[in-house]
Amino acid sequence: MSRVRSPRQPDGFIKMEIKAAELISSTKSNGTLRGSHWREKYRVRISFVFAILFIWRAQPRSLVFLAVGFVIALLGVFIRQWSAGCVKKMDEIAQTGPYALIRHPLYFGSFLAAFGMIFSATTFSVAVAKPFLDRALFFWSFLWILADSIYLPKIRSEEENLREKFGAAYDDYAARVPQVFPRAFQWKGLDFSTFTWELWKKNKEYGSLIGFGFIYFILFSRFFLR
Repeated sequence: MSRVRSPRQPDGFIKMEIKAAELISSTKSNGTLRGSHWREKYRVRISFVFAILFIWRAQPRSLVFLAVGFVIALLGVFIRQWSAGCVKKMDEIAQTGPYALIRHPLYFGSFLAAFGMIFSATTFSVAVAKPFLDRALFFWSFLWILADSIYLPKIRSEEENLREKFGAAYDDYAARVPQVFPRAFQWKGLDFSTFTWELWKKNKEYGSLIGFGFIYFILFSRFFLR
């Protein structure tokens, strides 16, 4: 007597694909993803998950890479602190301090900090290529995904809102100042006089300082105690 087989149920990976397809189809509007609602809602959580994975799996193998990455990340965190003390979010167009050099220094600082941390955990030594190189490639790939699929669309969304609110004034500012990367670095363009501790506290940027210190405590400890 032959057994009648029930239709095979989709495995876990296929179910994930179905869920992703449902999410995309439910958020489509006129052939494109509707605004950046999901990015607005989940970008901090996604970044947090990536940070947890990095803390869990990162293993520095080169003191040179660790030190250079530390300097790059420190510069990124410094730019975020400087920016937080100069910006009144959505109240006015910030054009002083780092905002005189680029329009989105907070995101630029975040990118530098993440770049430096991943660089600290990267190795190209043949002797220790696996599994450490595989981990580094994963981290670099994830950084690209965050920048290209999460933060660049977020920047465009923010600029649309700023143009709606400030109109020609923001268009004029955007025509003079590059978006994320400065055209040319000039020491005379650095103005720290507009930084205020009141704004820095209001924008609660101290969290990035704590995170930076914690992550590098882990990285240096793993390098010297391995």
